[in-house]
Amino acid sequence: MLPERPDPATVCDIRYMSFTPPLHNNVPYDCASFPAIPTEISQSSAMTDPSDSNYSHPDGDTILSGPANWFSLTCPAELQVQQTESFLEFRALARDNADTNSEDPAKAPRWTMTLYAAWVDETEPETNIASFQAETLFPDVIRNSVMPPLHPERAGRAWAGVSRQKPHGPWWYRMFRRAVTYEWRLWIFEHEQIMVVASLQSRGGFALGSETVAACERTLNSVEFAKTLAWPPEIFRGEVVQLGRKYFPLLSIKATGSFGLQIEDSEINLANFYRSYLQQPNNFKQIVLPGLTTVVRLQEWGPDQLMPPLAEISDRVMPMLYPENEADTTLKDFVKMPWVCGLAVMFVLDEDNTYRFVHRKMLQSWQISEEGLHALAIDNLNTFARNNPLEVTVIGEDDDARMLVPVSPNAYNSVRLLGPELHGRLRKLLGAELVVGVPNRDFFVAVSLNHPDLVSDVQQRVIQDYQSMHHPLTSRLLVISADGVSEYCDS
Repeated sequence: MLPERPDPATVCDIRYMSFTPPLHNNVPYDCASFPAIPTEISQSSAMTDPSDSNYSHPDGDTILSGPANWFSLTCPAELQVQQTESFLEFRALARDNADTNSEDPAKAPRWTMTLYAAWVDETEPETNIASFQAETLFPDVIRNSVMPPLHPERAGRAWAGVSRQKPHGPWWYRMFRRAVTYEWRLWIFEHEQIMVVASLQSRGGFALGSETVAACERTLNSVEFAKTLAWPPEIFRGEVVQLGRKYFPLLSIKATGSFGLQIEDSEINLANFYRSYLQQPNNFKQIVLPGLTTVVRLQEWGPDQLMPPLAEISDRVMPMLYPENEADTTLKDFVKMPWVCGLAVMFVLDEDNTYRFVHRKMLQSWQISEEGLHALAIDNLNTFARNNPLEVTVIGEDDDARMLVPVSPNAYNSVRLLGPELHGRLRKLLGAELVVGVPNRDFFVAVSLNHPDLVSDVQQRVIQDYQSMHHPLTSRLLVISADGVSEYCDS
C-alpha cells in the first residue's frame, strides 16, 4: 500500500521537476504551449543567434568564449582550437600539420598551446600569481628566461625556456634512447578574481617557430574580459543559499550533494540554473528566485496534488528526452525507457510553470504499465505537435535543402524526434537520410547527408552547445532513415 503522503524528498526534487525559464535575445518563446516562470535569461543557441559568442569573422578568425564566459578571444584563421568547460587547446591547422596524431607520440602535434582560467581565492596563497613558477609545468628545465608580460597594465608574468623530456616506454627501450629537449613559453595574467595561464610547448626535438609564437601571442593579446564575472560553481551555490535564506527565513536551506540545494525535505540540482546564470550573470536573482519559490510552494501541496489520479492528468503526461547516465543515477526511481545515443525517454507531468518527472510509485497508483504510459505520452506528444506546428528555418535552395533548425526554442522541441511523422517530413525535405544533433532539450539541428562537408561543421557546433546550454542532452549525432533512428558513425 502506498503511504498517504509520498516522501517530499522523492517527489519535489530536481529529479522530479524542471524549471523552464523563457529565452530572449530576439528569439521568441512559445509561452502558450509551455507557460514559463517570469525570468529573463539569455540562453540562445550558437546555431540560431547571430550574437552568439563563438562566431567567425569574414577573414576566417573565430571569436571564442573562455571558461564560464569570463572572457572572449580571437582565434586566428591559421589555428584550430578544441574547447572544454575548463580550458582551450590550440594547434596548427591539420593541413599545415598533417602528421598530427595525438594518440601516437611519434606523430604528436609539433606544438600545442593550452589556455586555462581559474578563479583566484584570496584566502589560498598558492593560487596567487606571484607564487607561480614555470617549473611547475615544465620540469627538468635547462634554460629559463623571464620575458616581458603580454599585458603590462595587468598583473602578469611571462617566461621562455627549454626543458628536457625523458624517453617513455619499457626500461630496455629507455636505455637506448636519449632524452630530447623541447621549447616552451608560459604566460600568466590576472583580471580581478580571474587568473589566466597559457602554456605553449613544442613537440620533443622540435623548436618553436617565430610565426607560431606570434600567432599565439596575437591570440592572447585579443583577450577581453566580461564586464561582470560569473561566480564559479561553489560560490554560486553559496549565493543561492543566502538568497533562499533571505526570502524564506523560516525554512531550512542548505547545500547538499555535489551541486545541490536542500529546502526542507526537497532537493534541487543547480546545474541548469548555473548554465543559465553563466549566460547572464547580471540576472542572478531573476534566474534563481522563481525556481526557489516554486519549490517552496510545492511544500504546501497535499496528497492529491502530489499523486493525482490518472484520469485527471492523463492529457498532461508527456515524454521527455534525458541523458541516460543521469537517468540511471540521479533519476533511478523514475520511469524511463532507453532510446539511442546515450539518451533515455522519461515521462513528465506538464504543470503551469514546471514539469514533474513521473515516479515509479505513480505507475502503481495509476495501475498502468511502462508501455501503457509510453503510448499515452506519445499520443499526447502527437496532439501537441498538431496543435503547435513546428516552425523551422531552412538553409539551402528550394530543391536542395541543406540544414533545418526550429525557429523558437521550446521544452518539447527535441522530444518531437520520437514521432515518426516528423521523420517523414524531415526526410522529404532533407533527403532519405539525414543527421540530427540534439545538444539540449529545447533545440535540434537537422542536416542533409547529401552535404557531408556540412556535417562535420555542425558536429563541432553541437559539441560546443552541449557544453554550454541549459538542459544538455548529447554531443553525439543521430541518423534518421527509413529504418528509424540510430547513432551517426563518421566513416
